[in-house]
Amino acid sequence: NNIGQMTEALGFSADLTPASLALFSAAQGASRVMTGIASELALKWNLPWFCGCFSTAGCGGGGTTTGGGGGGVPRPAFLVLASLVSAASHFVLAVSTSEEAFAFGVTLSGVAFGMVWPMMVLITGEVFGTRHVGANYMFFDGFSSAAGTLLLSKFVAQEVYDEHIVESHSDPGATSSPSTEEGNFKCLGPGCFRMSHLIISLLSLTCIVSSVGLIRTTRHVYQRPSR
Repeated sequence: NNIGQMTEALGFSADLTPASLALFSAAQGASRVMTGIASELALKWNLPWFCGCFSTAGCGGGGTTTGGGGGGVPRPAFLVLASLVSAASHFVLAVSTSEEAFAFGVTLSGVAFGMVWPMMVLITGEVFGTRHVGANYMFFDGFSSAAGTLLLSKFVAQEVYDEHIVESHSDPGATSSPSTEEGNFKCLGPGCFRMSHLIISLLSLTCIVSSVGLIRTTRHVYQRPSR
C-alpha cells in the first residue's frame, strides 16, 4: 500500500514504484500457482523420521500412513514457510539502501503473500468442509485483512512515518530536506518505514508458532489410510 512513499522516502527513482508493483504482482501470482501444486504433491511424500513432527504421521512416525514412512507434508506446513519468507522480505526492506535490495524485498513479499491465500482456501475447505467454505473463508480472509490493514497500514506505518518527519530534518540518511506539499510534510530517509518493516517481520515470526499449532491440530485431516 505504501510502495510509492517508500521509494520517495529512500530517494529512489520514481520508475522503481511501477516496477516494484509489477514485480510484486508477478511474484504473488506465480507463488499462488506453485504453492498450490507443491502442496498437493507434498501430501504424497514420505518424509524421513527426523521430519516427523512436520509430517502427517506426527512426531512418532508411522501412524496411519502407508508403508511405515514418515508421512507427507500437511498443507499448514506451507504457512510456516510463508511466514519465514514474509519475515525475511520485510527485514530486507527494513535494511535496504539500494534499489536492487528494495526490489528483491518487494519480490519476496509478493512470494509470501501469494503463498498464504490459496493455502487458506484449501485448508478452510479441508478442515471445515466445503458446505460453507465461502462463509468460513471470508471470516478468516475478511477479518484478518481488515484488521491487518487497519492496524499495520493505518496505525503502525502511519505513526512511524509521521513521527519520523521531524527527525528526518537531521537524518543523515535523508536524501534532502523535507518538503511540503499542500501543507503536509513528506518524510525522507531510511527511518520512515524501517520500524514498520521490523514490526511486521517480528509478527511474521510469531505466525510460525500458530502455524505449527495448526499442523498439530489438523494432522488427522491429511493422514493417508494404511494399506
